[in-house]
Amino acid sequence: MDHKAFIFDIKRNTSEDGPGIRTTVFFKGCPLSCSWCQNPEGISPGPSLSFRAELCRPDQCERPCLKACRLKALTLQDQQLRLDRERCDQCGRCAAVCSQHALELVGQWLSVDELFYRVAIDKPFFDATGGGVTASGGECTTHMNFLHHFFKKLKAAGIHTAIETNGMFNFGRFTRLLLPWLDLVYFDLKLIDEAASIRHTGHSNRPILDNLLRLTECAEIPVKVRIPLIPNITATDENLRGIARFLREHRIEQVSALPYNPLWLDKLQRFGIDTDYRYAAFMSDAEIERCVDSLQAC
Repeated sequence: MDHKAFIFDIKRNTSEDGPGIRTTVFFKGCPLSCSWCQNPEGISPGPSLSFRAELCRPDQCERPCLKACRLKALTLQDQQLRLDRERCDQCGRCAAVCSQHALELVGQWLSVDELFYRVAIDKPFFDATGGGVTASGGECTTHMNFLHHFFKKLKAAGIHTAIETNGMFNFGRFTRLLLPWLDLVYFDLKLIDEAASIRHTGHSNRPILDNLLRLTECAEIPVKVRIPLIPNITATDENLRGIARFLREHRIEQVSALPYNPLWLDKLQRFGIDTDYRYAAFMSDAEIERCVDSLQAC
């Protein structure tokens, strides 16, 4: 069977996604809908159309995108290109003929062999630095069958493997298909209160907490908890102290905090995504220190 997955980015020379120099693969599709998602284009399992109006110069081209769009989702108003996303079916025909890169289709289907070839060319850097390949997203575990074959191929080539997960996965399938071929798991823990989790991510956190406890009990590899610090949501004293109590109660010690990064906000307009959360500032050193103090207080 030719296993394929929908990939929306491959980033090389990353240093935050595991030891050494790494290549991080971003898989599309996520069961959560976090209001602050750093990669909102990765939530949908299908292709996403990026539209950057500032790059569009209708007077400098013959506007082939208008002819390419069979659903008439693109129109010209006052010499400005307009995109009606309710009509758009993300087919990508407009992006294929856009010479100004104002329209781009994000995401492509890749087979295991195709993806392996793209990441394996970085093996000299992995070998020199103790690096490897990290699967991220979206939520990479929505592609378990693909990752099973991909990670087996990486391990056969002597390449270190890691994943970044939000914890929303089937535990039995995870331990059977992925865990034997993993060297490291980064496990995001966002909210300790179930009602807050439902409100801000669209789902209960009960399966996430259960998977974390079961994984730390059975895994023979490092499982490192990461807490994204989201101002006014996860970065509250109440939430952080609740997480700290939970982790200490279950003797989970490998924990780190991820300061908020607002650079995702420019993606909202590009991908036509609507969210009520739009905190536009980086966290100050004092705010980060307060969060760390809250985690250490319990």
